[in-house]
Order: sequence, then C-alpha cells, then structure tokens
Amino acid sequence: MRKFLKRAAAGVVALAMCAGFAGCYSEDKTWAARLNEDQLPIGGYIYYLSSAYSEGAAQVGSDAKVLEASIEGESAESWVKNRAMEYLRSYYFVSQKFDELGLSLTEEDETRITDATNSMWTYYKTAMEKMGVAKDSFQQAYSVYNLKLEKLLYAMYGKGGELEVSQDEMSSYYTENYTYYQHFYVPFTTTDEEGNTKDMEEEEKADIKEKLEEYAEKVSSGDQTIDRAAANYANSSGTEPNVSEPQAGRTASMSAVLAEPLNGLETGKATVIDGGTGCYVVQKLDISEDFDALIADETRTNTLLLEMKVSEFSDYTVEQGANLDVTINDKALNSVKLSQVANSIGDKGTSSASSEAESSEAESSSAQEEVSSEESSEAESSEVSEESSQAE
Repeated sequence: MRKFLKRAAAGVVALAMCAGFAGCYSEDKTWAARLNEDQLPIGGYIYYLSSAYSEGAAQVGSDAKVLEASIEGESAESWVKNRAMEYLRSYYFVSQKFDELGLSLTEEDETRITDATNSMWTYYKTAMEKMGVAKDSFQQAYSVYNLKLEKLLYAMYGKGGELEVSQDEMSSYYTENYTYYQHFYVPFTTTDEEGNTKDMEEEEKADIKEKLEEYAEKVSSGDQTIDRAAANYANSSGTEPNVSEPQAGRTASMSAVLAEPLNGLETGKATVIDGGTGCYVVQKLDISEDFDALIADETRTNTLLLEMKVSEFSDYTVEQGANLDVTINDKALNSVKLSQVANSIGDKGTSSASSEAESSEAESSSAQEEVSSEESSEAESSEVSEESSQAE
C-alpha cells in the first residue's frame, strides 16, 4: 500500500500545481462520477490523472517525454487515462464495500482524518485555494478515502474476513522478513577528570572487545541472559552499558552492522560486533516468540497485514471497481486536458515541486500515519466546491 499511497502523495503535488484546471463555473463539470449518493468531484479525477501520469512517468524514465512514449504497448496518453479511471473505480469500490461490511468511522478516526487533512493542507493550502479547491473537498477525496481503505483492508484480510490471511501465512512471512534480537552496547569513549569525553586508545578498545567476547560466550551457552551479562560487565568495569529491550526489526531495513552478523547467527547464540564507535553484544532471539506476541496485539497484527497485503489489495480494489455501475460524467472528464497535467508536473514527469512534496510527506509521515497516512501510498485528491463558484 505504500506504493499506492506514495503515488497518491505525488498526485497531490501535481494537483496543487494545476491552476490551469480552474475555469468558469459549470454545473455539468463540477463532478466526475457518481454511484448512488456518492459523488466524486472533478478534482478527484484530476488527482487520479496526475497520479497515473506520475506512475507512467516512472515507467518511461527521465530521458523521454511521457506523452510521446508508449507504456505497456499503448500510447502513454491512453495508458494514463485508463489508469486514472482504474483509480476512480477503486475509490468507489472502497466506499461501497466499506458500507456493505457495516464499517464505520469512530471519533478517533475522525480525529485522524482531520489531522491528516490539516497536515497536508499546511503545505498545499495556498496552491489549492488559488485554483478553487476547498479544504472539505480535499478531505473527502484524500483523508476519508485513505482511512476507509486502511480499515477495509484490516476487515477483509483479518480474522473472519473474505480474504482472511491464515496465521501460518503470516508466521512464514514474519519469520522470513524479520529478525528478533537483543543487545547491549559499550562505547569506545572515556570521560576525563574534567568531565570531557574522549576516544579510547586502540589497546583499550581491544581489551573491551576481549572482555565482551567472554560475555557473549556465556550468553550463547545459556549461562547468562543479555541483561545479566550487561549488569555483570557494569559491575566489573564500572561502565554502564546501554541495554536494549528485545526487538524485532525488518531485516532488509536494519543497519548492515547488525543485520549481516545476525543473519548468520543461530537462534539463541550471541556475538560481538564492532560498530566503530563502540561494541555490541547481540543475541539472536526466537522470532516465533515475538510472533506469538504480535498475534495477541491487534495493532501489530494489522500493521503486519498492511505491510503484507497493501499492494495486492490495491490491485484488488481496482479489479473489483471495474465491475461497478458507476455513472461517469464524460463532459467533465473530457474538459480536463492531459497536456495541462504534463505541463504542471513536467513533460518528463519530474519537477522541483514533486521533490519538495516527497520531502514534505516524509516529514509529516505517511499510509499510514497521515491517515495511517497511505499511501493509499500515499496521497491525495481534490475538487472545486460550489461555494467557490468555480469548477476545475
């Protein structure tokens, strides 16, 4: 989902720059699509078009003009428009399925939605208002939708859901992708009589490593726990090491300093790792024990489901959305020129604003945190409110 949400975040930037889309007010062009009482404003489609354009640009590469290229065997223009329509129909599937399953937004959800909107609005308020995009419309297309997408994923892949993920599948994924470990750390520094910190001499560092090797052997043999070894080292050296709690880390995201030695270590064994500025005594723990704790924690379980299935679920919502009887306002959609998207984002799919947006998204955190963010990657959408008396 991180990809889907990230594409959404890129779309916000593209949309924020599309001042050319705001024109004279037209009742026929204020909405893009409708399903029952759920009406998507034209700004939502502009976002999807912008997001699809950015996705297509990534496939084309930075050396070619996007709209002059081919993507997956068809013209880029056709591909982008088709992709945007897939996003639009995904929007409707999520909205309808959310209601069908009897899901609802809690008071806490509403707060998260407001916070997500405010966070993004801080960056894009001026640009959005210049083109007549109302904050409430932005919230509908971005914040509400992304949170519904997240909650729907949990419901459908969780226990008893239509797409329920078995505990065995989750366990296999967790075991293959995570490492469970604990360590204590001893820095290669000392403090002089005046309280100043200084680096140790090489001989002192070698002595520390030698002592820590002894403690690592005791941990590996089961004679001592990491906590006990750290306490014993503190008593013998007069230096209080930094002791971590047992923790699970995604192996691919861990520092190579820890990941590589842990990868070749047997469960229960410990080793000494020279980190340059200090030494670690690290023990690899039984990942199955942490998985049991994860399964007992709904929040952690949902986080793992999101990680495992977000990309798959994004594709699923697109497939299911294609089957819905959505009313499309062709007149409004045809009034939006893809060339304007290209001019706003960049004919090669890049712009300084896009880079700034990715930085801003990272600072304000994502798919998850901005309404989770996601992504549904990830980020964004918008439209002109009738109160502004303008249409995009």
